[in-house]
Amino acid sequence: MPALPGKNSKSKRRNFVPLSAPHRVSPTRAFALFAACLLLLSHARAQQPPAQSIKLDKIEFKGLDRVKEPEALEKSGLAVGQSVDIDAVEAAANRLLESGLFVNLSYKLKGTTDKSVLTFEVVERKWTMPVSFDNFVWFTDEELTAAVRRKLPAFDGTAPESGGVTDQIKQALAELLAERKIEGTVQYDLSENPVDRKISHLFSVKGPGLRVCKLGFAGARAIPEEMLVTKSGGIFDNDYSRAYAGGFVESSLLPLYHEKGYLRASFGPPRVAPDASPECRGVAVNFNVDEGSIYVWDKAAWEGAAGLTAQELDAALGMRNREVANVVKISNGLARVRRAYGRKGYLGVRISPVTEFDDTARSVSYRFGVAEGAQYRMGELFITGLDEVSANNLRGRWRLLPREVFDEGYLAEFEKKAVVEFVREAARAGNPLPALKLHGKISPDHRKHTVNVTLDFKREFAPAKP
Repeated sequence: MPALPGKNSKSKRRNFVPLSAPHRVSPTRAFALFAACLLLLSHARAQQPPAQSIKLDKIEFKGLDRVKEPEALEKSGLAVGQSVDIDAVEAAANRLLESGLFVNLSYKLKGTTDKSVLTFEVVERKWTMPVSFDNFVWFTDEELTAAVRRKLPAFDGTAPESGGVTDQIKQALAELLAERKIEGTVQYDLSENPVDRKISHLFSVKGPGLRVCKLGFAGARAIPEEMLVTKSGGIFDNDYSRAYAGGFVESSLLPLYHEKGYLRASFGPPRVAPDASPECRGVAVNFNVDEGSIYVWDKAAWEGAAGLTAQELDAALGMRNREVANVVKISNGLARVRRAYGRKGYLGVRISPVTEFDDTARSVSYRFGVAEGAQYRMGELFITGLDEVSANNLRGRWRLLPREVFDEGYLAEFEKKAVVEFVREAARAGNPLPALKLHGKISPDHRKHTVNVTLDFKREFAPAKP
């Protein structure tokens, strides 16, 4: 059967390229006239009579996977048995692209004017980014998902990273609010999880009645519920946000338990509901708290450590056997461990902790994976902002010689002791230095594994008098 040729798309989308089958002479005069009209230039076509329409006997899609054919057909706006011209076909192709479901498509027309087959060949967008509903406090997630699926049957809790799918989700949520006669405006943002740094599509609603006026923590015993409420100023008396509330308890409330040795304490997802009582007139939010047990410190294992001994590392960490496993203290101890490495020239040390629980003894051990990196040595010392005599005087006080193992803490000690004494001696000798401020800076050379140090003295100017 002879093929109907397409025409160049009017769409500005570069990824839309309608494909036409090679033109052949039609067995009917009407069909030949129609094909000839399609091949004329656009300005010439404007001078011709209106193009003859064709009747769609079949509409098919090739390349569908997630999207089902009825959904694709609905997005196209076409129907079997409909009479169309080539402009209507191109408009349908543009509607399919604008739906956000496809990253690319082409079409082919085959058949006669009274019985033609339209084939769309599509490339679907990948649905990989999670979708989150933030503060639709009147609905369950299942109700929200069902509302979105009425508009997007392919919705499964994810959406493409870009394209028009998010616009359709936003519209579906707006229609749901309107159906329930709930005042509010749907908003869309990209959101980053502060824990795993993953990006998601976040939908929220802006409107009245979302202020958190009740807050509770069921199961709180080791830390009184009243204290948790007091520490939750970021949640209480502000507009409710599930994303913020969940992140807040993880970052601000969970450390209160970790500091007391409740290393396996956890907060459940927020349970939220509108509260129209006179004392609230907003949103009530409740969390379930699973405190778990108190754990005590057992021991540390240092894997990969060579620049410092296990005894030196344990001493820097500062944890004693059977004391409460205070995560804040452990974190401060690791900072001391890193400083101890810095004093031996290991400027890029990385420490990865893994916890090992003994639930019978209610104790915890830490396995620290240590990647020490290269050991750095002293490079050059630069002194700026002083006269030559003073600079040489100060240079003679610097005790780190070139190629010696670099001590990351030495610069701060030098500033506090040697520089202060240098200034005092100059004053006692009758050569007081002007008011200077020292800016110390270290510059590692990661290729040579050396560190250059700059002592930059800048004159301090007194503020002008009014």
